[in-house]
Amino acid sequence: MTDLDLSFIGTGNAFAPGGLCWNGFLVNEKFLFEAPPQALMSLNRLGVDPNAIEAVVISHHHGDHFLGLPFLLLHWKYFGRKTPVRIIGPSETEAVARQVCERVYPGLFDFSFEIEWATAAPGAPITTGDLTVESVPVKHDRKLNENLGFACRLGDRRFAYTGDSAICEAVLDLARGSELLVSECASRAERLPMHMNLVDDMPVLRAALPPESSLLITHINSDVTDPGLPRTAVARDFERYRF
Repeated sequence: MTDLDLSFIGTGNAFAPGGLCWNGFLVNEKFLFEAPPQALMSLNRLGVDPNAIEAVVISHHHGDHFLGLPFLLLHWKYFGRKTPVRIIGPSETEAVARQVCERVYPGLFDFSFEIEWATAAPGAPITTGDLTVESVPVKHDRKLNENLGFACRLGDRRFAYTGDSAICEAVLDLARGSELLVSECASRAERLPMHMNLVDDMPVLRAALPPESSLLITHINSDVTDPGLPRTAVARDFERYRF
C-alpha cells in the first residue's frame, strides 16, 4: 500500500491568526497543494528541496493561496532546477502568474526548465507521476473565475482537498469518496458565507466520510482546537502526518 505523507507548510487562513502560516501542504515531498506567500520559507524550514517538487496544485487565486508562486519560480530559476514542473490550477492561472511576476520580478519567466500549465477542469483528471487530481467546483468567492476542490489518487490511495468552501454538496461528495479528507475550517463557530466552521460544519463533513476515513482540518483560526470528532485532527504548521 502506498504511504500518504502530508507535511503542512502552513495551516492559517488569510489573516494569519495567532501567527499561523498561510495554509498549504506537501504530499510525499513531491506534490505541493497551494502556494501561500511563505511557501519557499516553509519548504526550507522543513528541509525539503524545492527543486524536487513535481507539481503545484492551486485551488483558487486568492493571495493566501497563490502569492508564493513567484518565489518558487525565482528559486527554480536561480538555484538549478533542470526538471519539468507542472502547475495545476483554475483557468487563467498562467495569466495571473505572469501578471504578478512581471510586476515584482521582471524577466522572471525566462526559464531554462519546462513549466507545464495545466487547467483543472471538472471531469478531466490530470496525472503527474503517480498523482492524479480531478477538480470539482466548490462554494467560495463568486468574484473569482473559479474555486476548486480536488479528488486525488496517489497509487492505490484516495484522498481529497476541499480548497476554500462553504459547506456544499461538492465537499460532501469529496468526503464520501475519500479515505483522507483535508478540509478548510476557517473559524470555530462564526458563520461565514464562503467558509466552513468547526461547530456547525465539521460534524456534517465527518458524518459524510466513511467511518474508517480520516479528517484533517486546516485553513483555521487560532480558536480552532480539539474538534472532538472521531478520526479527526487539527493540522499544525510544520507538522507531518502519515496515513
